[in-house]
Amino acid sequence: MSDRIKREKEYHNKAFSEGVRKAADKYYSIHVTSLSSLYKTLEKYGSGKKVLEYGCGPGYNSFFLASHARELVAIDISDYAIATATQKAKELNVSNAVFVEMNAEELDFPDATFDLVFGNSIIHHLDLDKSYSEIKRVLKPGGKAIFYEPLGHNYFINHYRKATPEMRTEDEHPLLMADIELAKKYFSEVSTDFYHLGTLAAVPFRNTFLFKGLLAMLSATDRAIFTLFPFMRKYAWFCIIELTRDNQG
Repeated sequence: MSDRIKREKEYHNKAFSEGVRKAADKYYSIHVTSLSSLYKTLEKYGSGKKVLEYGCGPGYNSFFLASHARELVAIDISDYAIATATQKAKELNVSNAVFVEMNAEELDFPDATFDLVFGNSIIHHLDLDKSYSEIKRVLKPGGKAIFYEPLGHNYFINHYRKATPEMRTEDEHPLLMADIELAKKYFSEVSTDFYHLGTLAAVPFRNTFLFKGLLAMLSATDRAIFTLFPFMRKYAWFCIIELTRDNQG
């Protein structure tokens, strides 16, 4: 295990067990709009399929996936996360999901094992060439990989990241457009959908009656901006990346 992977494991064990990222939860309140789109996509491609959750944490999305998939295999570098998710699966009587400690850059699965690979805020912690290569390898021909990832172009968001180093690992690298472009080396189709630019202005109103309506209005404004001014897309906070493996065996 490389020093980088060891640092990631140690950080995430601490983050999951001690909740060191709780201070950022208020910002994630606006993700209800992007997550709605994400879950529709996962349901579309994952229903009745064999799914790999690539970096599952303590099961934040695992049980949604398991409720639609034929079989879910969920991996994470954090042994604490795997133990937590395994226990939760037992409590919920989820029988079609298994949780395994594993390095996402060196997957211990045969070629063409999964119909869908999904990850939430994971590949920006990894060596992209290694992870893209492994994801392609374990996908069946024509299979999909869906990732929900932070972007690294917005000056104000990057300033916040620099001011809160305790809430991130030293090796993580929010994705640049060049990182998404790199996926074209491995996948026959790469598509993106961008979220959260103006919607950040709704965060101070998250505990008021104004929040729902304001978030809807700002989300619509973001969609218009990203449509009319494509160069603004890279300044979004998050994006959904859809990768398709070619149909060659």
